[in-house]
Amino acid sequence: MDTITLHSLVYYKGDLDKVPPDDRLFFLMAGAISNDTQALNKLLAVIIGTPDHDNAIHKQANSAFATLALRMLTGRLNEAYKLVSKYSNKLIRPHYLDEMSDEAKEGFQKLHEYFGGKRSLILKVRDGMAFHSIPEHVEAAYARLEPKGDLGDYLGRSIGNTLYYTPEILHFETLMHLTGIHDAATAIETWVQDAQEQTSNFNSFIFGYVLVFAKRYLQDALDKLPDEAEIIPVEAFEALKLPYLSKFPSTDQDGPRES
Repeated sequence: MDTITLHSLVYYKGDLDKVPPDDRLFFLMAGAISNDTQALNKLLAVIIGTPDHDNAIHKQANSAFATLALRMLTGRLNEAYKLVSKYSNKLIRPHYLDEMSDEAKEGFQKLHEYFGGKRSLILKVRDGMAFHSIPEHVEAAYARLEPKGDLGDYLGRSIGNTLYYTPEILHFETLMHLTGIHDAATAIETWVQDAQEQTSNFNSFIFGYVLVFAKRYLQDALDKLPDEAEIIPVEAFEALKLPYLSKFPSTDQDGPRES
């Protein structure tokens, strides 16, 4: 098993009580979104890297699974930019940006370039198929399907292995409409690339902010950081697999059944 080294930044609420309210609130909210985007980005990468066993149903199930992770990641990235945008001019630019690393500055700039100009794909997907179920989008996607096109669902004896695949086909249709790309695989690839790039930009920027924040307000904790280290056993990332379809830990081979 592999290992990684983690350093604990240990501080107290009394330390944060002394921090200006805007600085403290951004630190707390940005950290929460950073956790979410990192976790969802990992989940997405693991699902994408899970083998399909050359089985069409496995491929479709895993694509639906990956699309769910993407939709959730898309929503949190939109919240990430809303937070950054709110605090950019009153906090980040005047009080933090000059002291950040070049990597953090670049992440901050690229976030604004992506989200701040034309309506981004992430925002389109967030509004159109990620966090909102809009009847008009569903009806429009359904109307674009060919009358003889293959539709269908996979009904397992267990709830967890049942997959309603026709709604996923409608998601792909909606995505092609939102991207203007008339090939589902290319549209998904574009979406994945945008989400992963903006996850990296946001977290590079937040890491830079946290470092400046700690130097200003948590110096005692920062001084102890080298000694607050622990070696943690971890699985190699490329070894992680998470297929949609699986055998459940049950005396019934097919897992818990629907009632």
